[in-house]
Amino acid sequence: MAEEDKNSSPLDEGTEIIAHTAQTAYATTAAVAAGGTAAGMAAGTALAGPLGTVIGALVSNKTVWKILISIFLFCFLWMFTIANMIGIIFSYLGFANADSYANEAQSTQLTNIRDRVEEVLQQEDYKKEILKIINKKHKAVLKEIDQDKAEKYAGHELVVVDEYETKLKRNLGYYLAVLMMENEDNSTVFSFLGYANSFGIDMSTNLSSPYDAYFYEAAQTYNVPAALLIAMGKVESDFNPNVVSGAGASGIMQLMPSTAASLGVSNIFDPRENIMGGAKYVSQLIEQFKGYSNGLELAIAGYNAGPGAVMKYGYQIPPYAETQAYVKKVLGYVEIQQHQTSTSSSSAKDAQKSDADTEKLQTSYELLKESVEKHLDSFFDWSVTDERKGEETETIYCMEVNGKRGEIDRTTYEQILAQGGNAWQENRTVVSKKVEYTLALLLNAQITGGSGYQYKFVTNKTTFDIVIKLLEYLQKGVDAVKNALSTIFHWTDFVTGGSSGDSFVAGNIDASGDIITYDTVGKGVKKVVYFNQTEEPWKGMSYGSSTIGASGCGPTSMAIIISTLTGQTVTPQMTCAYSIANGEYVPGMGTSHSFPTNAAYHWGLTCERVGKDRMNYVVQSLKEGKMVVEICEAYTITGSGSGHFIVLTGVTRDGYITIADCASRERTGKVYSVETIKSYGRDLSEGAFWIVGKK
Repeated sequence: MAEEDKNSSPLDEGTEIIAHTAQTAYATTAAVAAGGTAAGMAAGTALAGPLGTVIGALVSNKTVWKILISIFLFCFLWMFTIANMIGIIFSYLGFANADSYANEAQSTQLTNIRDRVEEVLQQEDYKKEILKIINKKHKAVLKEIDQDKAEKYAGHELVVVDEYETKLKRNLGYYLAVLMMENEDNSTVFSFLGYANSFGIDMSTNLSSPYDAYFYEAAQTYNVPAALLIAMGKVESDFNPNVVSGAGASGIMQLMPSTAASLGVSNIFDPRENIMGGAKYVSQLIEQFKGYSNGLELAIAGYNAGPGAVMKYGYQIPPYAETQAYVKKVLGYVEIQQHQTSTSSSSAKDAQKSDADTEKLQTSYELLKESVEKHLDSFFDWSVTDERKGEETETIYCMEVNGKRGEIDRTTYEQILAQGGNAWQENRTVVSKKVEYTLALLLNAQITGGSGYQYKFVTNKTTFDIVIKLLEYLQKGVDAVKNALSTIFHWTDFVTGGSSGDSFVAGNIDASGDIITYDTVGKGVKKVVYFNQTEEPWKGMSYGSSTIGASGCGPTSMAIIISTLTGQTVTPQMTCAYSIANGEYVPGMGTSHSFPTNAAYHWGLTCERVGKDRMNYVVQSLKEGKMVVEICEAYTITGSGSGHFIVLTGVTRDGYITIADCASRERTGKVYSVETIKSYGRDLSEGAFWIVGKK
């Protein structure tokens, strides 16, 4: 113990205490909020161990009100500290304020992206393909200039100031880095950089075990992905066949005795039997939830918390910290297996690492190429920048032909002189006409930073977990935290405001929205930023003479689409404010039908409105990665007497449409036939669907 004390710094001890106390405070507050005897017991135990249990009993008896007040004051004090913990940590790291953190984080990220872009461009084949895409657009713009000159300036000499040659070619890596940073979402940027996977797990994690053959046998037997079973075995027991949990779950797949018996497992500690039983149970859960867009996540959650809990919470992952972390980790390990093949040979591992690096670079190339193709229309433009006339002195060459003066070219003139003939020069003044076009590079030369950032408050479990993770890294020192900030977290996880420039950004709440994953085909949207108008903090916010909860389905639906397609955090509060400012709110009615189009244009998106007779076009647009707002008729999807806006997010392999309903998480988790979606739409002359996409 003495030796441990010598090696433990005050910072280590402090962060350890803070992390433990933070978890205690979170658990205590949740318990007190639940009410009842269990709440009192949980609060007391969290505060003071056995003594706290006694205090908890007194609190639950409602006789010692002073203790009750003390507990609430304790919780309030600690939650105030935790709510401001991000600011406290960043102050310790040396950042004066959120602006200084955001500026340094943006600069670091841009440097990292640029280095990765340059690494991609060093591969001749990759660079050639990307330049081929850009050159095609460049030639098309030059052709437009030639056509305009021919139509309007036929008698002029053409001069082209070409910023493709003077700017873009010289700094291609930098411009493409800024393009990606400003236009791609956080997940895409992390994938491009080759950081830890989207679930925050080290991609080099070894997932091999002595039981791989059993996993593959079980996968084939029950038609379940082997990668999924291996991932679950890793999370459940770290492949330990003898482990027993406090609740009695046993073996590699952590089966409860009663569950194991129902699955035909006679020896729960036999690795093969245990894995086969777990696979059978997983297959049942996948079958149970296959009709939902997030069916795989629900099956994984059901394995941890039970299928009843999944159904109880509207076919979403139950709001249990353990279950949410479990799903995230399992999916993370599944993703890792898609990028690596385990082997015990040292030389094979070196080859594997090389192959993995090559695969990562190829992934970066594909993402960069996709970004260039997607935003190619924003690369160049042209305009007439100068038109001038002038007088010039021109030298002409002459000789006598049949007694008359005739003009000749310079070569003939020199030949005549060389032969001793008679030829001469004359000067004359001519009028010149020139027209100058500029082929302008529209790409930003630097990131559009800004001020007005402020640290987020810790108001949900996700942000709380991030803070705890930071505290863990803090034990390793300042450099470890700063490295983690760049490679594991995205800088926008910790701040709001800033470059968005909107004065009505809510700085005191976590406004990032939830991420819902969809299994869609084609280029269909896979991850959607979801807001629910019926939940706080949005529910009680004012919207004209009403509230977002009562009348804000239109702005909330557009907040979902804008945040998803642009990568910005555009909240229902922001879209409602835009609606009010532009006269789109109709008192007593809700949101005008002109709002989706105007809001899409305002946030740099495209929008096309179509009718119910064009459902094939709506489906095709979803497959291309666009999103759709639908205005539903009364007594359809909601069953109420008022209309309702919903978002169509994509199309499944079976041809069903996935949705995001800002008033219902339950409906959001379901899929609908094309005919059902069509039947919901209002019969409006201008159409019931707004197709929104990126420019």
